[in-house]
Amino acid sequence: MSSAGRARFYGQLDTRVPKDGRIKKAGYCAMRSKRIRKSFKRECTFNWNLYNTLVLKVRGDGRSYLLNISCEGYYDITWNDIYHYVLYTRGGPYWQIAKIPFSKFILGSKGRVQDKQNRMRLDRVTHFGISCGDKIEGPFDLEIEYVDVPEQKFVYFKDGIMEVWRVPMSQSAISNLLRIVRSGVE
Repeated sequence: MSSAGRARFYGQLDTRVPKDGRIKKAGYCAMRSKRIRKSFKRECTFNWNLYNTLVLKVRGDGRSYLLNISCEGYYDITWNDIYHYVLYTRGGPYWQIAKIPFSKFILGSKGRVQDKQNRMRLDRVTHFGISCGDKIEGPFDLEIEYVDVPEQKFVYFKDGIMEVWRVPMSQSAISNLLRIVRSGVE
């Protein structure tokens, strides 16, 4: 926790591998949420099916961080599957708000990007995490004001769901769009 009561992910990144014979890789640091549980310590998952965006308000040091979302898999070969997104921070005293659609997360397993990209199982999210592994030695510091999955407005069709986005348009752009639509209908 920072002095202002915010979450803080900080430390010293060192790429030198210790000569103890056990550790083979170095140069990264990660944190992740605890697995939620029901009564009697039964494991549970987050159901984010009604959401399509992850929103973070962060203040970074100019490094890039990896946002990680783990989903529960049915088979043991999918237990290491994690969806990643690279968050670039600006550095300095200013806050930045990152709105990341879940469709922008990339599937990886054991640190390797997968050739076949599957859709994220938003009804089976088990963990959210942040890691720093840019292989640059030195201190890192990421202050987190909040992490949110805000509700989105959807339009329901016969075949599925479509997101509703408000795009700022000038009056001339709207009239041009209407002219194109009308010419296609006639």
